[in-house]
Amino acid sequence: MEPNASMWPLVGRDEELRLINSALIGADGYGGVVIAGPAGVGKTRLAREALADIRPGRWVSRWARATASARTLPLGAFAEWAGDISADTMFVVHSVIDHLSTAPTGSKVVIGVDDAHLLDDLSAFVVLQLVQRRLAKVVVTIRTGEHTPDAVTALWKDGHLERVELQPLSEEETGDLVAAVLGGPLDPAAARRLWSVTRGNALYLRHLVEQEIASGRLAPNPEAPGLSAGVWVWEGPPVVSPRLADLIATQIDALPPEVGSVLDFLAVGEPLPEQMLVDLTNPEAVEHAHSIGLITVDQYGRHPVRLAHPLYGEARRAQATPLRLRRLQADIAEAIGTMHDSDVRVLVRRAVLILESGMIADHALFTQAATTSLSLFDAELAVRLCNAAISNGAGYAARITLSLALTELSRGEESEQVLARLLAEPLADEQVVDVACRRLGNLLWALDRPDEAESVLLEAGQTTAPRVHGALAAGHAIVHAYNGRPLDALEAAQSALDAPDLPEVSGMWALGSLLIALGDTGKISTMAPVAARTYDLLARSPRLSTLRLHFSELHTRSLRLAGYVHEATDITTRICDEVADVPGWAQGFSALIMGQAELAAGHLSAARRRLEQRFTSVGIPIGYIPTIWYCALAQTQAISGDGMSAAETLRALDSWSSTEVPYLKPDYFLTRAWVSAATGSTTQAIALAHQGAAHAAAHGQHAHEVMCLHTATRFGDLTSAERLHVLAGQVDGPRAPAAAGHADALAAGDAVGLLDASKRFEEMGDLLSAGDAAAHAATAYRHQGRNGSALAAATRAQRLAGTCGGASTPALREAQQPSPLTARQREIITLAAQGLTNKEIADKLTLSVRTIEGHLYRASLKTGAAGRDHLGATLTGEPTHHERPHQLE
Repeated sequence: MEPNASMWPLVGRDEELRLINSALIGADGYGGVVIAGPAGVGKTRLAREALADIRPGRWVSRWARATASARTLPLGAFAEWAGDISADTMFVVHSVIDHLSTAPTGSKVVIGVDDAHLLDDLSAFVVLQLVQRRLAKVVVTIRTGEHTPDAVTALWKDGHLERVELQPLSEEETGDLVAAVLGGPLDPAAARRLWSVTRGNALYLRHLVEQEIASGRLAPNPEAPGLSAGVWVWEGPPVVSPRLADLIATQIDALPPEVGSVLDFLAVGEPLPEQMLVDLTNPEAVEHAHSIGLITVDQYGRHPVRLAHPLYGEARRAQATPLRLRRLQADIAEAIGTMHDSDVRVLVRRAVLILESGMIADHALFTQAATTSLSLFDAELAVRLCNAAISNGAGYAARITLSLALTELSRGEESEQVLARLLAEPLADEQVVDVACRRLGNLLWALDRPDEAESVLLEAGQTTAPRVHGALAAGHAIVHAYNGRPLDALEAAQSALDAPDLPEVSGMWALGSLLIALGDTGKISTMAPVAARTYDLLARSPRLSTLRLHFSELHTRSLRLAGYVHEATDITTRICDEVADVPGWAQGFSALIMGQAELAAGHLSAARRRLEQRFTSVGIPIGYIPTIWYCALAQTQAISGDGMSAAETLRALDSWSSTEVPYLKPDYFLTRAWVSAATGSTTQAIALAHQGAAHAAAHGQHAHEVMCLHTATRFGDLTSAERLHVLAGQVDGPRAPAAAGHADALAAGDAVGLLDASKRFEEMGDLLSAGDAAAHAATAYRHQGRNGSALAAATRAQRLAGTCGGASTPALREAQQPSPLTARQREIITLAAQGLTNKEIADKLTLSVRTIEGHLYRASLKTGAAGRDHLGATLTGEPTHHERPHQLE
């Protein structure tokens, strides 16, 4: 759908319209309404919409607009009705009032007066008379912060009109409005940026969006495999168009130079402490800017001052010459340098101002500011500051920070080059090990090259003294964990943690390997102190603190494998709340891990909303991130019943990452299994789940084995109970016993046991498994002829599926559509309904064509369907694709 930038709907104003309508036609005695608000929030649009909503025929509406130029003329706003203004003034006034209030018999009059703060005195008197004499209802708009004629002020102060304070659009309303205009979904990151720049000012928003569409910076995402088609994304910085600049100029250009200087300093360096701004300009100018609403002053701390709107800064910067900008930046940098402030953000701001002004600075300032920027999730700024530091002679510390920032930006190859060049310099053994541990992180998680990571560690071990090899053991531990060798990882991690004076990066890898390996092996009962120690280490390190998002993913994945769904969700929510106001990649990763949490809890709609957004504006890296993202998305789509999208997402994963992340391979098998189940191949789905279980068993990943075998059970497999009982005695957490109970009861046709398993899953927070167990109970009761109990179990299954946002799994579909068909017959019919030939079905299920024909024949006899083309409708209630071309005949 093409964007319709000329059609901007009214969004987020339902409550205001209700209040206006009530004031106009209600019994409260009001003579109308005053709509007040800052420029651009949509007062005029709301007033016109309110007048249009008045019932035609019973109301006659008229519209007048005050302007600054017409203000110099008596009755300028009502010139259309004034006639000869040279006549007696009061005669003209009465004539205008009569013309405005005249209406056909049985009709009432409502008059809209736009920008009433610009009315001349006689026009204001006319409006007051219309209201006081109840000759007409009025809808008046005024701009807050402007001088308003006394007669207009009296309209609401004396209680004649109800006053509605119109606020800017919220972030959500801004996103909804732009999506409606674009005719397609808007990337959440783009929605946040648009709101941040416009602050919900509808007029500014409209001009900015139209400018960015025209420039091509706001456009549908061209590369969104697995995502909703046509997601609109916004690239690059905002550009103030000439029309938008003119709009802003009407408010800020006609100012005394001293006030303009206040805006300029804030445009370059806001927020600034009030006293600093006064020292840089003068107190009268600051007071004037505040009194006319161009700046805001907070009442805490040093009373930071900000521009009232972000676009004021964009406009002032666009008008300033480069020389002026550099002088402003230098003045602010010098002023900040005299402050005694412990806020790390002040350090970063000073470094940026010095860098942009061209002032000479010590490279240590840039290096320290770069590390701080990294801890504040601004990796792009960290790269700039590191490069500045290196250009000014910085060495090891700046290059290490630069490599971390590049890795964070998915620029792993550049990071590897920085670290490789660093190794060519003379380094102490501790530095060699430090570089090796940072290279392995980049090679594993960003570049998906575990063999090279292992070689890096071996090479470092050969060129360094034994006293530092404990730190290398931590590197070996994370490589083992990544490669799906949890037992080796546990041993190496413990060896590393026992070493004296373990560097922070090595400690991080040792603890991270434990988060993975303890979860994989199912030894979750010992994880809490490990997790606490991990989060504490990350919080204390400026260089590593941003990695708490990634390590929380490792931690919560392990908790969910064990069945601690509620606990995992609580941790994910807390971590994401900590970075809720952080722009950039942190928002994408937050959406990813919250999507995982929603999926595990069975909240499919919420999971899909979070996961079907573009992950990052700098492109999707290979390896770890697309694996966990696409696996979660494909599973969400498949369990929602959208097999086509799930299959597309799976193909996207295979194309983005040519190699698998070894420790996540069981989850990859599960993803393929769910996609097969969603496309009707239940036999293949069960086989894939068992392949995942076999792989997990061979690698000691017993918690993954539980998940795979239980998924096979959910697909209807009857062979997993014995192994699940063995695993229930080996792994911690509530999932394994519940899965074993589910498998036992399913194999025995024990409906009561299935309902018990359903309740256990519901208690642990896994609503999807609970729904499948209840659906199996309904089917079991039906096979026993206990239709009342079957109905109750099916109702429970449907309730759980509804809570999950419309889950559609093989178990739920069978329970909701009882039929005399066997599971195999249902599977074959489903594939046939997709257009597969008997030969294709036989190949897919590894059966003979004659067997397929026999199943279809017996299914036709059972259902009375007239041949293959009508069998699909017995499962879906819809005509098959073979029938549709003839449905009009």
